[in-house]
Amino acid sequence: MGLLNWEDIFLKSIKDLPITKTTPPTVDPDMKKKVERGLSNVDMKNKEAAYQAWLGYYNSNKSVGRDKIRLVELANEFSRSMGLDTPPAISKLILGKMGLKNVPGLRVK
Repeated sequence: MGLLNWEDIFLKSIKDLPITKTTPPTVDPDMKKKVERGLSNVDMKNKEAAYQAWLGYYNSNKSVGRDKIRLVELANEFSRSMGLDTPPAISKLILGKMGLKNVPGLRVK
C-alpha cells in the first residue's frame, strides 16, 4: 500500500527515515475480487464507524482539514474504497462538533 498524492504531507514528519518513492505494483484482478468480497462481509456499522473516524482524524490534521470541501471529497473517496455507493450519514450533533455542518457532500442523520 502506498501513499496517495495528498498524503505526501506525512513524509515531512518522518523525513529522517530512508524512504523513497516507487511506482505502485499492478493489482491482480483475482486479489481485487477477493478484497471486494471481503469488504462486502464487513458489517455496515463498522464501515460507518471507520468513515466517521477517518473524517474526524483528518479534520483535526490542519494540513488536510483546513479545506473542508476537499476533506469531505477525500472522505467520500475513502467510503467508496470500502465498497459503499454513498457515504454513511453522520448525526448533526457530531458534524457540529467537528465543525463540518453544511459542508457539501456530507449526509446528515
